[in-house]
Amino acid sequence: MDAYADWTSDSSKNEVIIPYISMHGSTERMVNYLVDVLIKKGVNVKPLNLTYTDMGEVALELVDATTMIIASPTVLTGPHPSVVYATYLANALRPKLKYVSVIGSYGWGGRMLEQIEGMIKNLKVETIEPLIIKGFPKEDDYKKLDEIAEQIFQRHSELGIV
Repeated sequence: MDAYADWTSDSSKNEVIIPYISMHGSTERMVNYLVDVLIKKGVNVKPLNLTYTDMGEVALELVDATTMIIASPTVLTGPHPSVVYATYLANALRPKLKYVSVIGSYGWGGRMLEQIEGMIKNLKVETIEPLIIKGFPKEDDYKKLDEIAEQIFQRHSELGIV
């Protein structure tokens, strides 16, 4: 009963989960950088490489996370199919998430961000400014990732969980 009470409560932990996949390494570079910055700020981070991670594990990690960063490359104008599945799962489960953001990359354009935003309509979350870049991250992109990490840290601090 205690586990059920915890699961159904509104309380969450100082955790960020990052379900991601990377095709050419750009998105993975962004994820790795963001993970390092968040760890230095005292935020627990769980990167979930969807190439290897079972969706049951994604569902389990959603239970206590406060923030989710969806990270995807653009595939044929939209998010990678594995990211679509993880995003759909989060939207269906409606976990205790308070914040969500999207990071990723593209080669020639697309509507990845718009499609992901459309898939998370059931989540009652605040959106943290997304970062979608062309190609590999550059110096300005890393600065924007620093800003995302700072926003996450500030919001977690405001909740008293850092």
